Amino acid sequence: MRKFFFLLLLFLATPYAFCQESPKDFQVWTNLEVETPINKRWMIHLQQQTRFVENASTYAYSYFDAGGLYRITRNLRFTFNYIFADKKRVDPSYSYRHQFEGYFTYRKKIGKFVFFDRLLSDMQIKDYNADAQGNRLRDFYIRNKFTIRYKLPYKLTPYLAQETYYKFDGMYYEKGFNRIRLFGGLLYNITDLWLAEIFYMAEFNHDAKIPTNNFILSVGLVRTFFQ
Repeated sequence: MRKFFFLLLLFLATPYAFCQESPKDFQVWTNLEVETPINKRWMIHLQQQTRFVENASTYAYSYFDAGGLYRITRNLRFTFNYIFADKKRVDPSYSYRHQFEGYFTYRKKIGKFVFFDRLLSDMQIKDYNADAQGNRLRDFYIRNKFTIRYKLPYKLTPYLAQETYYKFDGMYYEKGFNRIRLFGGLLYNITDLWLAEIFYMAEFNHDAKIPTNNFILSVGLVRTFFQ
């Protein structure tokens, strides 16, 4: 338990290394994620997320994804999804995106600790047929998310996580490592499969044309066989 609190202190100190004089925003996200088995190896994966920005006062973004999940071993699995997203522009109109992602997730249990590592690749078509750029795949990312969970009594599991983004295309200031996310969250087992989740996340877009720092509170429900 002392090791977990040490990691928590380190996690809380890290954001100060990224917080420059950049625009900041508080956001609220909601999330629903469900896994449904087809057989011993295959599952259906569904997820819906909605985001509110400008101090959680304005709807800005939502996405729905649907895909498949293949259990390679007990602790390793592969997931692939199609995602439809709409993002509010500065004016009242919306930008519509068709996104594609695939990722491996590995799990390792050591005592009361559970470690997860997710390696994800994604890309998108933005505003299809709206302009010359709307007919091609773009925004190619590799993302790695590392999570440490610690199981407590009373069905509670706090966790810490870090996710790093690397972009392969776009303008010169967009390429490379251009985003990092730091998470601190809590899971509660409603049943063996259903989890209630709340987390606080600090997001630093540090290699963008206009760097921004976002601070997000997220609540959600997750049905998963991978805990």
